Amino acid sequence: MCPWTEEQPEPRLRGFLQRAPDRLRLYLDRGEDPDVVAAADVRTSGALTALLAALPSLIEATGGPPEGDPHCSRLVDLTSW
Repeated sequence: MCPWTEEQPEPRLRGFLQRAPDRLRLYLDRGEDPDVVAAADVRTSGALTALLAALPSLIEATGGPPEGDPHCSRLVDLTSW
């Protein structure tokens, strides 16, 4: 069973890691290149609906190489977005 009803979303949620009580790191990939994984740090108490809609362009525009996280190739901190 899939959590979507139409086409598979881009980017796809690959996994997550709880970093603090109110912070998650979301790991995402794209269907055409599943080996390139981007990550976004988000607050769980924030407005995630708008963030999820803007996530692909935010990662492309502001994502950089992660420090100390071997699970992703790009990382963007969206905790104050």
